[in-house]
Amino acid sequence: MAPPRHILELSQKEQRQFIDSFDLVISDCDGVVWMLVGWIPGTGVAVNALKSAGKQIKFVSNNSFRTDEQYMAKFKHIGANNVHDDDVVHPVKTIVRYLNKHRPGQRVYSLMSLEANETLRKQGIDFESLQVKEHLTAASLVDHLSIDKPVGAVLFDIHLDMSYVELAKAIRHLQQNEDCQLIAGGSDVIMPLAENLNVAGFFDFLEHVKRYTQREATFLGKPSPILGEMFAEMFEITDPKRCIFIGDTLVQDVQFGKSCGYQSLLVLSGCLTKEDMFNAPVDAQPDYYADSLADFTQLLQNIQE
Repeated sequence: MAPPRHILELSQKEQRQFIDSFDLVISDCDGVVWMLVGWIPGTGVAVNALKSAGKQIKFVSNNSFRTDEQYMAKFKHIGANNVHDDDVVHPVKTIVRYLNKHRPGQRVYSLMSLEANETLRKQGIDFESLQVKEHLTAASLVDHLSIDKPVGAVLFDIHLDMSYVELAKAIRHLQQNEDCQLIAGGSDVIMPLAENLNVAGFFDFLEHVKRYTQREATFLGKPSPILGEMFAEMFEITDPKRCIFIGDTLVQDVQFGKSCGYQSLLVLSGCLTKEDMFNAPVDAQPDYYADSLADFTQLLQNIQE
């Protein structure tokens, strides 16, 4: 397998062949289109340039702590035109899709953000959650952990306000009901919060739940193969090789894209360096790489000259 090549270091002929090799772009959001906190210059212009070149663009994130309205506001801020709610996929959307198909009408326990819970509410999912603000004692903890009604699933995702009692209640539900399914969205180990600031993801919290319940999770975020199957249906993908996946991580993005049969491109604007990429096992490296999504603007100008 040839090492990944920077898209701006391809010859003009190779750049044209590269652009002609895909019709659909699926791009990660945080670390690619913007940072969790902050912006990446030129990404909105690049999105518009790809669309002008006839490419269809969809966006996928492992973060459901934004509402659709907040996602649309961020696309508006970077100047990306004609991006709609249905163009963005994140775990709470795939979780709702999965629940409606596999556990219709069942009550669930949500260990997810307030924004994700609002989406559950809008989609008619019957859910239980905890938002405990008062000081906890051993006695009040016992009260919060009582189970009045079993649930069919525990939903786990990135949740910045997560508390011990919420984790304990999730474990309690799973321990008390062997039919309760553990469903997880984002499994990121690291989150690129801002430029030169990466923080721990929520993977270890999920491992805590799994350890005390002896349950495996059904993953519905990247790099889950179930998500790949959903994409094939949602985006009507008939030829995966005509799709390119753009991300800033090797596991959640490059591995996911490869497992789906897509071409893969790593941008260095997120949490990985070029050295990280080249030091990875060969089969974990992307087909191509770029400094930023903004490099597509320059590439498209190159092939027009």
